[in-house]
Amino acid sequence: MKHDIVISAPRGLKNSPAPAILQRNDSDFVDAVMEQIRTADGRKSLQSSLARSRDGAHVLKLFQPVQRQFHMAMIELWCDTPGTPRLDPARIDSAGMVIRRVTGKGYEGWMQSKGRLRGWVGVERLGKATGDPASALRLAGATTGVKDIDRSLISFALEKEDTLLNEHVIPLFAAPPDVCADAGQTLFYGMLQTTSSELSESPVGFEDETFTAASSEFRNHLVQALRGERMNFALAGERLRPEWFEAVETPGTDKPSNLPQSQWLTLTQPRSDPFNPASASAASRMSRFILMLRQLTSEFGAFDGSAGSAAIMKELRDIHLPLVLRDGEKVQRTARADVFLQNAVAILLQRDPAAPATEMPEFWPALAPAAAQRLMNALYQALTARFADVKGRPGRFDESGATYVIRAFVRLKPECGCPVKTLWSAYSEAFVIAPWYEGSGAPVAQIALPDVTDLNLLKSLKPNVAFLVPPKLQSLFSINPKDMLDGKGKTNSSLTLGWICGFNIPTITICAFIVLNIFLSLFDLIFGWLFSVKICIPYPKKK
Repeated sequence: MKHDIVISAPRGLKNSPAPAILQRNDSDFVDAVMEQIRTADGRKSLQSSLARSRDGAHVLKLFQPVQRQFHMAMIELWCDTPGTPRLDPARIDSAGMVIRRVTGKGYEGWMQSKGRLRGWVGVERLGKATGDPASALRLAGATTGVKDIDRSLISFALEKEDTLLNEHVIPLFAAPPDVCADAGQTLFYGMLQTTSSELSESPVGFEDETFTAASSEFRNHLVQALRGERMNFALAGERLRPEWFEAVETPGTDKPSNLPQSQWLTLTQPRSDPFNPASASAASRMSRFILMLRQLTSEFGAFDGSAGSAAIMKELRDIHLPLVLRDGEKVQRTARADVFLQNAVAILLQRDPAAPATEMPEFWPALAPAAAQRLMNALYQALTARFADVKGRPGRFDESGATYVIRAFVRLKPECGCPVKTLWSAYSEAFVIAPWYEGSGAPVAQIALPDVTDLNLLKSLKPNVAFLVPPKLQSLFSINPKDMLDGKGKTNSSLTLGWICGFNIPTITICAFIVLNIFLSLFDLIFGWLFSVKICIPYPKKK
């Protein structure tokens, strides 16, 4: 008689149609679990090992191996007939499980296709929900047994991009025969991955799909000029000076050297709202201008020669900035925005003494709506490219706060000329993966520090690590610390000798420990975190 085959958590361990997830911190936990799963009492005691940690939203939380916690998934296979006998292991070809990411649209699987790692892809693209994660077996399951028809069906299927998608599978291993015999169950187990070094070859993008060139969030992030709005400049008509940056960004009571007194007085006027053009003081207007240079340089890479830079420079080239009329001038002089901004970056941000003399324009003109949108589009495309460069290719478990589930499957051997049949369990409870820095409750790693008062011990701490110090860095170390704080210290560029400095790692650890305690005490005044991040307990030592 035909009957259903059930895949569930081992009965007596957990009443669930999904795999059971165990959490262990012992080093030889597989053998320990196999011994416990043999008997009813052992399975009952094993219930204490079921993963049960929760986050603030009461979602199941698993940990990474670096946190000294390990997770095992277990399933049982039995026949849905009177007496619920165990499934004959001889009928099983293979077994495995998949980890899927939960999204608002459904589930995503970690996919590979044609030798390329595609990353997280919607599982609906694999076809029906009961389809095999391996593309070859999905194709085999769609055949009719008639060669000509099957050849045409496969040829037609291969025209679709998703046909050769393969989902990453974690193998499940059969428990030893004696364990299954003692338990009276057909059991499989596998190690649940919570970390991975795999990187998708798909391009990385912003997690928030609403963040576009036309979004208000992107537009409001830009200074007025980059949005295409008029923006008045401070010290119009004056030659740009590196001291402007110091006067505005690191203000003090003393006037920077080489800065004219009139400009110093102008830039030290009381500040107003820097983003209100009608009320902005000279200092606020200069601060806004420097912010514009920073955005162009660090966020958009407008001057780094990349493809995104070329698109931005193309839009800036068509913008002409009016210069202050001099006595006797009747024709308005202008400066091209691309040239002016590049020179301004060299003078104010890079402090390049070889930068050409550059005059501060009167204002940035308002752009036509189409021109403003083209500029913002170019900036957005450059930002997207730089984000992809900095973010790198997306990793499997990189998304903070992502929710996952596991699902187990077994493949039954072909019977009566039928192909391999794939059976699936239910989805597990959704879980998150704790970040590496979070405590897991596992025994803490202990680092023994030497006794710094024991002179004989200190003499035995010979250098076991060496730093190769280049000449200029060694010259920096020779500067008087007070002069360095006052900005007076200069490195000696004529030095050509490198240095090799040996240290002992425990002594480095002691220094780091002392500095850590000093800074923890200082930061405790701000965050009040010392009670939770530092726990010291006295213990007696043998005399």
